Amino acid sequence: MRSRYPVLQFIIIVLKILAVLIALTGLVMSIYVMTGQSVTFFEIASSFSVFAGIMGILGSLITGVLIFASAELMQCLIDIERNTRKTARLLNTN
Repeated sequence: MRSRYPVLQFIIIVLKILAVLIALTGLVMSIYVMTGQSVTFFEIASSFSVFAGIMGILGSLITGVLIFASAELMQCLIDIERNTRKTARLLNTN
C-alpha cells in the first residue's frame, strides 16, 4: 500500500539515521576524551577527562534514543491513522 505521507516517511528515516549517527559519534568522541588526548595542559586532566567522557557517553546515548523514539512515535501515529481509515471504510460498507 502506498503511503499517504511520503515526506513524513522520509523524515522518519532521516531521524533514525541521525539518531544512530549522534549516538555513535558521541560514543567515539567521548572515548577520545576519556583517553586524555583532548586535554593535555592540566594536571587535573585525567579525572576531568573520565568524568567528561562518561557524561558525553550518557548524553549522546540519551539524545540518540530520544530522537529515535520521536521517529518511532511519528510512525506509530501514521499507523494509527491508517488503521482508523481502514476501520472507517469497513464500517461504512454495510
